[in-house]
Amino acid sequence: MSNKIFHSSIMAVAAGLILTMSVSCGKTPVDGGDEADGTGVIDIRTSIDALTKAPVLDEEGKGNFSRGDIFTVTVSGSGFVSAGRNYAAGITELMWKDLDLPEDVGDVYFSGCYPVQETAVDGIFTFTVSPTEETDLLLARAVNVKKDANTAVNLAFRHALHRLVIIYVSDDLSDEQLSQVSTSVRALSSCSVDQTKGIILDGTAAGLSEVGSRQGRRASFFIVPQEKDYITLDVSVGTMTRTIDIPDHAQDGSPVAMLEGGKSLTVQINVSSDEIKLDGVQIGGWEHQGTVDGEIEL
Repeated sequence: MSNKIFHSSIMAVAAGLILTMSVSCGKTPVDGGDEADGTGVIDIRTSIDALTKAPVLDEEGKGNFSRGDIFTVTVSGSGFVSAGRNYAAGITELMWKDLDLPEDVGDVYFSGCYPVQETAVDGIFTFTVSPTEETDLLLARAVNVKKDANTAVNLAFRHALHRLVIIYVSDDLSDEQLSQVSTSVRALSSCSVDQTKGIILDGTAAGLSEVGSRQGRRASFFIVPQEKDYITLDVSVGTMTRTIDIPDHAQDGSPVAMLEGGKSLTVQINVSSDEIKLDGVQIGGWEHQGTVDGEIEL
């Protein structure tokens, strides 16, 4: 039996959440509209593709920020020091004058990060995957807006991490036995994020360690983008333990070298009393990267 690992496609339907931000008293955040109202309000509009950790989401992992969710907007440009401001969705309000930008500034850049991270140094912070929690990281790439313009600031948040999903099936083990399967993943656990650009910096993955251990017939892990050779799965079923590597090639023969941000690797493992084999299923949610074949037997 062969293993087929499917990277699932990002469902491109982004649910729009409109946040109009001002500091004027008694003004309710605007829920929609084609243009800003010309009063100096910074009209920040966000969308999120396949959000997996939002309070509002569907089975495919798409969703919105909910009122009160806090994310960071970083404002940057030439001639002034970049600054990050934390915002509560649908609550926080901001106007251009609150940024206190130099008069001669032309282009201003806005980027986003969710959840809120520790203070960045020169716009850079280190993100480390939690081994005990599924901590997602959403980044919105910097967008350019003219100072004092009425143009809306559209922040498109996307997954910065790679999602690894393990599913166990069996022809002769009970559901209760499958619920006792243990999965441990080792991988590079941290990376550097440029908060002013809204991107993970290439080649910054580091810190080989356990990024999570789960029990059950389905396990999900977030990992920083990295070469697949750093990643191993330790699978325990009763007294059997096996270490599984990510295969080198996709089903179509193309190489699988990197596990990229915004994509998902789904592994289905067939478990029996005397062998472990890798099967494949396709699960919707994130962007396809490929399909691989392989086999592991006891």
